[in-house]
Amino acid sequence: MKKGTLYLVDDHQLVIDGIIALVEGSGEWEVIGYANSGEEALQKIPILKPDIILMDLEMPRMNGLQCTEKLLELNPNAKVVILTFHQEKALVQKMVKLGVAGYIMKNAPRQEFLTGLQLVMQGAKFYSSQLTESMLEVTPLTVRKESNVKLLALLSQREREVLQLIAEGISTKEIAEKLHLSPGTVETHRKNLLKKLNARNSAELIRMAITEGLLN
Repeated sequence: MKKGTLYLVDDHQLVIDGIIALVEGSGEWEVIGYANSGEEALQKIPILKPDIILMDLEMPRMNGLQCTEKLLELNPNAKVVILTFHQEKALVQKMVKLGVAGYIMKNAPRQEFLTGLQLVMQGAKFYSSQLTESMLEVTPLTVRKESNVKLLALLSQREREVLQLIAEGISTKEIAEKLHLSPGTVETHRKNLLKKLNARNSAELIRMAITEGLLN
């Protein structure tokens, strides 16, 4: 039986190595290439033409959302499967609206992951069991604020945690203790948040996060 071909896009080499071991160990898939950045993926994928593209969302410079948008502009029939820890409703619905073939959580069970790939290969859509039906229901209201989604895609999981705690008025020292980080690392996250959200100070950062709906 002919094996399905996969192309992986993730900026963490350990993740890529783990996926390669998993899918090739199943005997049903062949990984024909991988990229550690969205830019590299856009150069290689049109040449290699894999059956399925596994796409991480959280990458520097060009993130997975931006890369997926460009890939589907070039080839609307490309089968892009998002593989991520992110399950924010706005992001999930944005990817559904874009037309991705699947959305699988990185902590999904091994068999769910492999089953999802097979279903996508057969032409079906597949979404992790962790995603609720309400997350997948796309209406004009749920995706009306594109800026919200793009900002979510820019922020890492840790940055969103720090942002939430800053908004709750918790000090740098307390945030560091709560997240098991050094105060210096928390300050680095704060500076990155200011830069990414184009805010001048923490007060403006919080106002912008509330306005864009980035806080719980």
